[in-house]
Amino acid sequence: MGELRISVTDASGLPVRGSIELVSEANQYHKTFSADERGHFTVKRLPFGLYHVEVTHLGFTASSNLVEIGSAIPKQLKVVLGVAPIESAVTITDNETLIDPHRTGAVNRIGGDMLQNRETAAPGRSLADLVNTQPGWLLEANGVLHPRGSEYQTQYVVDGIPLTDNRSAAFVPDFDVDDVQSMSILTADYPAEYGRKLGGVIEVVTARDTRQGFHGRAIGYGGSFDTAGGYVEGQYGWNHNILSLSADGASTDRYLDPPVLQNFTNHGTTGGLMAHYERDLSESDRVGDSQAVKSSARRCSHRIRRHDHG
Repeated sequence: MGELRISVTDASGLPVRGSIELVSEANQYHKTFSADERGHFTVKRLPFGLYHVEVTHLGFTASSNLVEIGSAIPKQLKVVLGVAPIESAVTITDNETLIDPHRTGAVNRIGGDMLQNRETAAPGRSLADLVNTQPGWLLEANGVLHPRGSEYQTQYVVDGIPLTDNRSAAFVPDFDVDDVQSMSILTADYPAEYGRKLGGVIEVVTARDTRQGFHGRAIGYGGSFDTAGGYVEGQYGWNHNILSLSADGASTDRYLDPPVLQNFTNHGTTGGLMAHYERDLSESDRVGDSQAVKSSARRCSHRIRRHDHG
């Protein structure tokens, strides 16, 4: 993950509260921000790659820049906006962010667009179903992922913390995809920091927003097999602090794949709470803490018919 620090001024050096559009087609990243009263804005948790940055403000000419994020060291971008002349003009820009020319291996990104427009999955399957859409993965019964045919060789990395245990739906509750900002799927060319897993790596970056004030969202869904679920999140930002809380829950009568389709009882419920606090101590120091609690309960029973033949 990288970081981009943007400062916007006019020709005399005075700050401008411009609108900042950040786009990376390769990473499926497309967001719009507003600079603060000092003309500054910091975008955190950016996947490595090329980004097209366009800064606009009423009465000024637009500025277009191409920025490469390739390390965890924050990238500085100073934008100077000139006064817009009174004339008509057509400006054509090339994003050039669809391919990262410095990437030596294949990394499949799942960004905000795919996460928001995904098909609703059964409880406990949403993240696994998204990974299954990427090349080289096979989703077995009960939510077990097999990368390139490997057996139980999938490693999750959540906000930099590796999880080597089995994360299939039959063993532990799934991560709630609404808590995820982006995902990186690797099946080869693993960097050394990912450890010894040889099957596949799923890197998950949880959702964070640097906007000030209070904002939140709520999501609900339902479907067949008495399936229903919901998600709610609230976040408050003040000064150099960010505090976010989220909760999710779901219930279904088909939590696991039944051995017999015609005759089964397969009820399951999941729930979770997540809290995150982050503070910028200085321009180069930051501290954060995340706490998550996940729970699931399953009740499975199967009736067996016996046929006696004379």
